[in-house]
Amino acid sequence: MSARSVWRFEIRERKRRSTRPGTRAGTRPFALRSLLAVFAMLALGFALRMFRLSAPSLRGDEAFSWMIARQDPGAILRFIWEAREPHSPLHFLWMKTWMELTGDSEFVLRFHSLFLTFLIAPLISRWLQAMGQPRRIAWLGMALASLHPYLIWQSQDARQYGTLAFFGIAEPLALMHALRTNRQRDWALFVLIGTMGVYYHYNLAILFALQAVLIGTLWSHRLRLWGIAQGGILLLSLPGVLLAVHALAPYTGTARHAPSLWNGLWQILQVFTVGTTGDGWPAAVATILWAVAALIGGLSLLRTARADGIWIIGHLVAPILVAFLAAQSRAVFAPHYMITALPFWILLASIGIGRLTMERLWDQGFLLFPFFCSLGIGIGFAQSLWHHYLDPRYAKSPPIRELAAELNRETGPGDYALITFPDPAFTYYHRGGARWGMLPASQPFQREETLAALERLAGQYDRIWLIPVHLPMWPGSEEVEQWLALHAELLREEAFGPLRLLAFRPAGRALDKMRRVEARWADGVELVAFRVEPEGSIPSGGELRVSTAWRRWATVSEEHSVFVHLLDENGQLIAQDDHPVGRGRYPSVAWPEGELIFERFELRLPAGIPSGRYRLVIGRYNWETLVRTPIDASDHLELGWIEVRR
Repeated sequence: MSARSVWRFEIRERKRRSTRPGTRAGTRPFALRSLLAVFAMLALGFALRMFRLSAPSLRGDEAFSWMIARQDPGAILRFIWEAREPHSPLHFLWMKTWMELTGDSEFVLRFHSLFLTFLIAPLISRWLQAMGQPRRIAWLGMALASLHPYLIWQSQDARQYGTLAFFGIAEPLALMHALRTNRQRDWALFVLIGTMGVYYHYNLAILFALQAVLIGTLWSHRLRLWGIAQGGILLLSLPGVLLAVHALAPYTGTARHAPSLWNGLWQILQVFTVGTTGDGWPAAVATILWAVAALIGGLSLLRTARADGIWIIGHLVAPILVAFLAAQSRAVFAPHYMITALPFWILLASIGIGRLTMERLWDQGFLLFPFFCSLGIGIGFAQSLWHHYLDPRYAKSPPIRELAAELNRETGPGDYALITFPDPAFTYYHRGGARWGMLPASQPFQREETLAALERLAGQYDRIWLIPVHLPMWPGSEEVEQWLALHAELLREEAFGPLRLLAFRPAGRALDKMRRVEARWADGVELVAFRVEPEGSIPSGGELRVSTAWRRWATVSEEHSVFVHLLDENGQLIAQDDHPVGRGRYPSVAWPEGELIFERFELRLPAGIPSGRYRLVIGRYNWETLVRTPIDASDHLELGWIEVRR
């Protein structure tokens, strides 16, 4: 007996048993248990999407949506047109409405997309039931969607890609239902969902093109009705189509160009299986097992329900193929651009795992495969979700919220905050804080204008707080940090994940806080002032910071390094920091006469050194020969005594 005959026989037997006299009362407990199981799975999926929803800081793209959505509707549409924003307006308008009703906290911004993304799970179950799949397969599909790491990640993101995945399954499901029932209300529902989907993201047009081919091939008797409905969608979405053509024609993308076919396919399949937070062997094993299950599911459908199989496989392949081809000329190769295909990847795997447990393949030696397949996928899911929720290395965004909070606590009236990259997340978290700006202010990078702006800021403010973000797409940010490091005293530097917060005191105010000296070395460089932190005493094992200000007083022929040493009373070296002023970025041979250059030295004291007084000395030397440069009649300068306590 063929697999198709076995499947039909099982369906007939299930219907016969369910309608057999005397079984109605006995099925009630089973139906109740089934209902409770479905509710429990959906509740778990919803809870996972709610868990730590507002814990990570907003990432830049999320805050970008917030920046657009906070404008009035007319300004939103003007921005989309003038900036050629490649995303449809409905996402921003819906977010604006949601914000006006509930505020703009991280929880609110992310929750507005959570619900529709969560509905993907019951829609997958409904699709499987509509294809005549057994109940256990429908439940399995719902479970996989409820626990899917990438769907959860997108559910907790204040962007439109999770909702795009919802429309990616809702629109084909509505169309399939209308094709089968041919009822007017079902066609109207298809038009409504399709129109909303286009206004939510232009990517849905890929499905429209695919469906034209599929209906012309598989459902030609419904071609006229589909044409009328699809024409209605295009007519209603005409303003969105004009926006799309205007925005996408010059759009070159912000992701990356397509890798090789195999590498790109593996990347997509892994993200579609365990998300962006799965890695290592658990992710690889889960992806391979899922791919095997999806292959079995696809072959099973093509044998038993050819039209359904072609429909699902087409909706899986088309978005990936289009994105890969587009990425040959534009930087648009990223999993979220293909997310409409993800629900169909889940559908195929659900059918594949379900058929493995129903067609008795264990009689042919496959007894444990369904178990190990589910176990491997489960381990991949668990690892990815653990990383997503609890491992900072996999955080969707750096802790810009914590950085902004520290900045707001530490800044005062005479302070200025400076960022080197247009990060909307900083705008979101720094509302109401110290005055701030961005340098470079625009692109292409204007070096002279940027340096002149830095000099003006240095003359106006007591402290400049810098958040440097160095990205290839925004050149010039390195020069901003380098200028401040050379021309202002570095007061502190603190890391917040991959981000850094630096505080500088400009030269004029720094010299007022430093101890002035007149120490001229024979190589043409002089020490103008210095400051030692902490003042008073320092514990053993602590860090000693020495800020210095230098200037060229004569012609300099070669670059020398500087040593700062802490010595005991016998002259024995206890701690040191040796490096050239400017750390090689700006050698003294290039200093204009009279220009002040700052450098900071940090000495880590060994733990357990005896209490007492220690000498702090500074000097210059040739780093190749180690010969020290004379200063007056000595080879070093005494900076003072340091009290060390245990």
